[in-house]
Amino acid sequence: MTDTAAGRQPALRKDAARNRRRIVEAARALVHDGKPVPLNAVAHAADVGVGTVYRHFPTPEALVEALATDRFTALIDQAEHAAAASDPPRALRAFLKAAVTAYFRDDTFAAAAVDPNPATPEVQALRNRLHDALRELLARTAADDALHPALTVADMMLLLCGVGFALRHAADRDDPALPDRYLNALLDGALTRHEHGG
Repeated sequence: MTDTAAGRQPALRKDAARNRRRIVEAARALVHDGKPVPLNAVAHAADVGVGTVYRHFPTPEALVEALATDRFTALIDQAEHAAAASDPPRALRAFLKAAVTAYFRDDTFAAAAVDPNPATPEVQALRNRLHDALRELLARTAADDALHPALTVADMMLLLCGVGFALRHAADRDDPALPDRYLNALLDGALTRHEHGG
């Protein structure tokens, strides 16, 4: 199976990778501000040439999908590391904080994570990998007698989506302490042994 078929992107040269990162960050900022992402506007925001944007992303749709896939990849890596951590409840809390922040801050990821009909096979593959990593993390936490056993991966993803929705509609949504406050409210009902921390 190729890296791309497995939901991974092929390696880029250092300068190309840097430009891609700037393009993605600029597009994510536009999406977060509720603005469209025409490639010309993204190029201007990223301070790169329009041709550079087109080389990485031939259409706006390809760029929007990349916003979601990048976030999936980062969360998969974090979940896989968390599943191998020595303190599963604390690792689960750290992962869920990253995930709920992604739901809150990244509209493209939030939509891709819960859409019953993913736009592309790549997004479906990434969702499956994320679910597998979270399933292992939940199993390790449950084995540590720190998780209510009835909670499934599907339950946790929907709960995170709900917390993300609440964050988006909170009057004090720009308060940096808000994600922790809402996440603590969720986990104090999910963890049988509380491991408070950031």
